[in-house]
Amino acid sequence: MTESEAATSQPQIQIESNQGNPALACYGISKRFKTIQALDNVSLSVPRGSIFGFLGPNGAGKSTLIRVVAGLIAADEGNFDVLGTSSLSGHRVRRDMSALVDRADFYKNLSAYQNMKILGRITGHDSDEHINRLLDLLGLYERRTDKVKTFSQGMKQRLGLAQSLLPDPKLLVLDEPTTGLDPQGMHEIRDFILKIATEQNVTIFLSSHLLHEVELICSDIALIFNGKLAAQGSMQNIFREIDNVTIELEVEDSKATLTFLEKTDLVSQIIPLANAISIEIHYNQIPELIRRMTAEKINIFSVSQRNRLENYFLSLMEGK
Repeated sequence: MTESEAATSQPQIQIESNQGNPALACYGISKRFKTIQALDNVSLSVPRGSIFGFLGPNGAGKSTLIRVVAGLIAADEGNFDVLGTSSLSGHRVRRDMSALVDRADFYKNLSAYQNMKILGRITGHDSDEHINRLLDLLGLYERRTDKVKTFSQGMKQRLGLAQSLLPDPKLLVLDEPTTGLDPQGMHEIRDFILKIATEQNVTIFLSSHLLHEVELICSDIALIFNGKLAAQGSMQNIFREIDNVTIELEVEDSKATLTFLEKTDLVSQIIPLANAISIEIHYNQIPELIRRMTAEKINIFSVSQRNRLENYFLSLMEGK
C-alpha cells in the first residue's frame, strides 16, 4: 500500500496546516498480538505546534501506537514520519522526539536533581543551567535537592515531564499523563502541558481516555476504536460535525426564560436545574438562540457547553 492510499483509507476529517510537514504522520500502521488486532491500518497527521489528543476507550490501541512510535515495539505494516524524517531511516527518526510512556520512574533515594543529572549524562544534556531551568519550568526547583521518595505522585509525574524535556525535543509523546492522579494533580499536569507547549515550542501528542481533560487543552484530536481510526481533525471542525449539544443557561429570570424556550423551535430538550437551565440545541443554532433571547430582553449571565467531546465520542461509538 502506498503512503497516499494509507492516508486516505480511513474515514477522517481533513486537517489543514500551513506549517509544512506535520510533527508526526502515520501511514497505514497495523499491529497484531496473536488473536487481537491492536492497530488496523491507522493513518493520522499531527500538525506542528499543536497539542494533539489521541482518544479512545481502554484497549482501543492508543498505547500500542505510542509504543510503535517510541520504538518499543515494531509495527507489522506501515511506517511513520517524525518532523519529515521517515521511520524507514532507523533510529534517526527519533532524534527530535521524546516520549513518556506509562508512569515516570526514578531512583527514589536520590534527589530530583540527581535523577535529572544521571539521565542528562546519558543523553548528553546534563548542564546545571539546563537541568535547573527545566526543574523551574515544572515547578520543582525549590524541591530539587529532596529525595524523590518524598514526592507525591503528581510531583513524580512533573519530574517525568522534566526528564522528557532534557534532550530539547520538538515532539513530545505522552501516554495517559494524568492516570492515577487526584484532581489537583490532574489540574497541575494539564497546566504544565500547556506551559511546555507554549514556552518550549514543543508539539505534544498525548493519549487519553479522559475526554474532559482533552477538551480543555487540545487543539486537534483523533479518535480510535478497536484499533481503527474513526475520525481526526481540529477541535473546531470536530464540533461542527456534532448535531446536538447540551448547554446550560444562567439567566436572571428563569420563569420567563422557560416560557420563551418552550415556544422556540430551536431547542429539543429543556431541563430546569437548581441554578441554571439545561437545553439541547444544534451547535450551529446557539448564536441564533442568544440573539432571540437578547431581543426578548432576557438577561443572560453565562452560556456554557457541556460534554461536547463526550457527546461526539459516544455518537461515534453508537454508530459502530
